[in-house]
Formats: sequence, C-alpha cells, structure tokens
Amino acid sequence: MAEEINNAGNADLENITTKVMDEKPEEKTEDKKYGGVPQKPDASTLPVDEDGIRQYVNKDMLIGDIITWYPDAALVLMKCGMHCVSCGVSQFESLDQACAVHGLYTDDVAKVVNDYLTQTIGTEEE
Repeated sequence: MAEEINNAGNADLENITTKVMDEKPEEKTEDKKYGGVPQKPDASTLPVDEDGIRQYVNKDMLIGDIITWYPDAALVLMKCGMHCVSCGVSQFESLDQACAVHGLYTDDVAKVVNDYLTQTIGTEEE
C-alpha cells in the first residue's frame, strides 16, 4: 500500500521534464514596469476616432488602471452607474467585464469616458 501511495498514478519518474518551462518565450518589457503592471499610455500615441475623441480608455483596460491613470474617470464611471471604482475587484476586472456585470454597453461607457477625458486632459496636453 505504501508503495502505491509513493507512486500514485504510476508516474514515470525518470522522464519528468521541465521542457515547457524552459521554452517559455520572453515577455516584452517595453510596455511593462516593475511587477508586470502596464504603464500609462502616452497620449500622443493614442488613436483618435472620427469625432475627434482620443481613445484614452478601451474595453481591455482594468478599472483599477483607468482610475490610477485618470482619476477624473471615476466620476464619469460612477455617473454611468458603475460604483465599482472603490471595489477591490476593480483591480482585476476589465472595463468590458465591469460593464457586463452592471448591464451596460462597453462601447457607450468607453465613449463617454473618452469624451470627458478628451475635453479635460486634451486641453492640458496642447
């Protein structure tokens, strides 16, 4: 019985390898900072839509990152009904996921936030 416990599942102990870990591709570091947290995008590199609204926020950004980079966005998100800006989950939840939870359309929320940020931040950058 003890022998069965030591070799549960009859694993081939001589052929265990770390090949998958050894072949892990290197991560790009130009868009990361210490700890793997993405850096705030440079406003001059952000796309501008047909209405002249700079795309500061997109659906894949984490709510926590949005609030860290653009604190005024919290007011807009709360007016849209997303009071999750103070929730701990916001550090791990994307804008798209948060909108789904709150029954909102991600594109509409992103457009409102981006419009507000373009009007406030955009004037400071010029």
